[in-house]
Amino acid sequence: MTNDQYIQKAVVVGCGQMGPGIAYTLASVGCEVFIFGRTKSSVEGGLITFNRALSSLSEAGCLTIDRAREISRKVSGTTLLESAVDDADLVIESISEDLQLKQELFARIEKLCGIHTILTSNTSGLPVGQLAQFLEYPERFAVTHFWNPPHLMPLVEIVKGTKTSSRTIDTLVDLLTRAGKAPVTVLKDTPGQLGNRLFHALIREAIYIVQEGIASVEDVDSAVKNGLGRRFPVYGPLEHQDVAGLDMVFSIQSYLCNALCNDTEPSEILRRKAQEGDLGVKSGKGFYDWSVLNSDAVIEKRDAFLLDLLKAEQASGSKSFNR
Repeated sequence: MTNDQYIQKAVVVGCGQMGPGIAYTLASVGCEVFIFGRTKSSVEGGLITFNRALSSLSEAGCLTIDRAREISRKVSGTTLLESAVDDADLVIESISEDLQLKQELFARIEKLCGIHTILTSNTSGLPVGQLAQFLEYPERFAVTHFWNPPHLMPLVEIVKGTKTSSRTIDTLVDLLTRAGKAPVTVLKDTPGQLGNRLFHALIREAIYIVQEGIASVEDVDSAVKNGLGRRFPVYGPLEHQDVAGLDMVFSIQSYLCNALCNDTEPSEILRRKAQEGDLGVKSGKGFYDWSVLNSDAVIEKRDAFLLDLLKAEQASGSKSFNR
């Protein structure tokens, strides 16, 4: 049996922000997908989110109407976990970041599904080993961390546990590659996986620069958007170092590394904001004053940009933006 034939039915556990987009990804390669929720209303909400994502892709010209209908027919919702996972080939969990809750869920699912079923978590940082701690067959468990929004972002981090089998990893890489994603394999079960380690190193330095009065919040964000952000869709940081010359990189790092933030705890300015309730959009104030800014417009601008990238990629017939 080839990997192409192997994943035919999948269950996505979670109807929130990520689950419906993951369901779209799986359905796009012909999988029959069930979105599981504990209540009828949560399932209905998940399907609304799924159809909204499908409509945005269709309206942007990334999917034909016929193709959108074909994908839509592959996805349905359910509140019956036992019947959903009974003959599933893949179960992806995407619930809240609570280790005990996830452990209990996987222990339950393992008793309901066949021994061939691959189990994965969409966690953004919880350890594979701990998530699979109570599984009888941990070799079929891995993390598949989709980046948000999952129907538009190519990156999926596949995290290998110490007991995860090569077959499990190979099957997931094959499936996600066929779905148009750019899967990367994280070979060690490490905090932050791959993407979040890189991202939080940048966040730490960005906050430090503001804290030290080196530049304003607005100018830090502008430097990333108009500098790093313009390169990185096609030009990785290690590629850039090779092109620039490692002798020059070594020379720069010889004096610059000592000036970079190397704190091993969250910064004082971040700690103060969190303690004082300046939590960002949810409280109306963070690094920016969201009482006078529109967070929905920021998200809409992000998604429009990602759709433009996807359309450009489709028009060029290449994977230039995610390879």
